[in-house]
Amino acid sequence: MTTGHHGRAATLMDVAREAGVSIATASRALNGGTRKVRKDSYAKVTAAARRLNYRPNAFAQAVAKGSSSNIALLVSDISDPYFAGVSQGVVKAASERGVDVAIGVASDGAEELDRISGFIASRPRGIIISESENVNDHTRQELQQELKRYSDAGGRVVFVLDRDMPFPAIDVGNEDGGHAIGKLLRDAGYRRPVILKGNDGYRSSGQRYRGVVKALAEGGVDIDPRAVANGGFRRETGFAVVSQMIRDRLLPPGEGALYGGAGADCVVALNDVMAIGAMTALRAAGIEPGRQVGVTGFGDIPYAVDVYPALTTVHLPLQDMGKAAVENVLLSDDEYRSLGHRLIFLHARPDVILRDSLPRR
Repeated sequence: MTTGHHGRAATLMDVAREAGVSIATASRALNGGTRKVRKDSYAKVTAAARRLNYRPNAFAQAVAKGSSSNIALLVSDISDPYFAGVSQGVVKAASERGVDVAIGVASDGAEELDRISGFIASRPRGIIISESENVNDHTRQELQQELKRYSDAGGRVVFVLDRDMPFPAIDVGNEDGGHAIGKLLRDAGYRRPVILKGNDGYRSSGQRYRGVVKALAEGGVDIDPRAVANGGFRRETGFAVVSQMIRDRLLPPGEGALYGGAGADCVVALNDVMAIGAMTALRAAGIEPGRQVGVTGFGDIPYAVDVYPALTTVHLPLQDMGKAAVENVLLSDDEYRSLGHRLIFLHARPDVILRDSLPRR
């Protein structure tokens, strides 16, 4: 049995530490990488491996030799236009480099951990994770440990959006985008928003919400606590929440309505599909979105411009995010290791796309 510190199985990291070299050098020496290792370093690594009774595994050899011909992509919902856009960017960029992509779907933390374990068993060159993270998920620590073992063996991990884990992440300015939407609402004359958030544990939702609230507060806008609704980032959620507010006589003006009876003058959804669901609910109740009630989204999914009225939203470069993830997964050993836990920002200050759903009041 291979034995490392404290009686556990020795890892590549143990060998590198024992030999006084980098993990990348140890991997190339033991796993037959294509880049040469200096003779003295090779001797140190092999001697350390013998002392620790370490034996390289098949996965590490495949990665080091570059024989692993695919990368894995994990998304929350392939039918969601946001994840579809990121996936399209991943598949296109990988194809241009002659790399295949295996796609998996996971709707919660337990499924995510299960899919990641399955991916690792198939020995991909790298894993890209594009998921709506719930920071309160009980599997978070276990997922991080699983990915760390994979990374220590030579695999690559890149997140799309920050997960606050020790791996590089392609990120966008969610809070800045939320602030831009809030400022646009103020400047356009809106003072009584309904805000549709994602689940409270979603990191991206929290960032966007903080930005919106901060910008509105800077303009002296106080948000009615009853006007903030939680839910998943889904079209059905936007429809259901707004429909319920209308049934409860909160949204239209009248006795008991939001904002002291004045009702809401806009719906701020923190992703586009929720905004589209909200517009459908308004229209079903005889309220014309974009005329009687303004609506905004976040993400700029492809059909945000095709709905009626066309949706005002924050533009996220979805395909570019997928492309950047592939580029970072396929970096050289030294370049990837130098990334560490780095946020690689695309559009640190996202653009707001003003369309007909939010006319000036």
